[in-house]
Amino acid sequence: MRTRPYTVLVALIILTSLFLLGIGPSLAADLHDHAAWDAFLKKYVNEAGEVQYQAVADNPDDLNAYLDELASVNNMSLGRDWTREEKLALYLNAYHAGVIRLIIEHWPVETIQEIPGVWDLPAVRIGKESHSLNHLRSQDLIGAFRDEKIHLALACGAKGCPRLRKEAYSAMRVEGQLFLATQEFVNDPNRTIIYTGAKKIELSRIFKWYGSDFRLDFAGPDDETQFSVTETAVLSFIAHYLQEADKIDFLSRRKYKIKYLPFEWTLNEWVSDSGAIAR
Repeated sequence: MRTRPYTVLVALIILTSLFLLGIGPSLAADLHDHAAWDAFLKKYVNEAGEVQYQAVADNPDDLNAYLDELASVNNMSLGRDWTREEKLALYLNAYHAGVIRLIIEHWPVETIQEIPGVWDLPAVRIGKESHSLNHLRSQDLIGAFRDEKIHLALACGAKGCPRLRKEAYSAMRVEGQLFLATQEFVNDPNRTIIYTGAKKIELSRIFKWYGSDFRLDFAGPDDETQFSVTETAVLSFIAHYLQEADKIDFLSRRKYKIKYLPFEWTLNEWVSDSGAIAR
């Protein structure tokens, strides 16, 4: 049976409308599952969260393909149609793609801090909008989602930052992924040093730099100790995610001082056991 002309016309009008509204099915599916970014991470990142920067610099096609996907996002649709979890996963993945992009653009570097103004440089385009790393962290993520766990999931290209996970964040799993990243960071003895009975505890400097954000969910009344409201919120946050009961009990006694560890800015570069750069 021959297709009627008006049927074809209606179909074309519908498809055109969907395209203009930014809700084409194939692109949305690709962006929502972040398959290209997941494949990149599995190819260039090891379990320690270290990156084969030299290999990416030699062949940036995989990175550029995902950056192109981000740049193809329809901003109107992002603001109107995407779910909270879809947006959260998008911005988390975009932050990490932006970190790697800036490092590769200035390669070779020994630390991300060598790049002048790195935190405020254009790092990634999401649709028609350019985002710096600072904007992604403070506005697109913390400002929009008001979840302090985000700070313990953002890998900033330095060993002192949280581990870059060898998987993309996805809408279906993002809340669980954030929980696991936070639990891992808080219970890492190199980032949270607590000896029960000691006169001090030592914490990652991330808790000092972004301390006020931990008051979002963990601020309470002044407990009349030596600690500020911000410090008390940080301690409550840490206690919430600690897995050792004796450390939780020790923290609650507040009979210690807080010291912040020096931050390790060394690049999270994947180096083989022989000392050679992994490729």
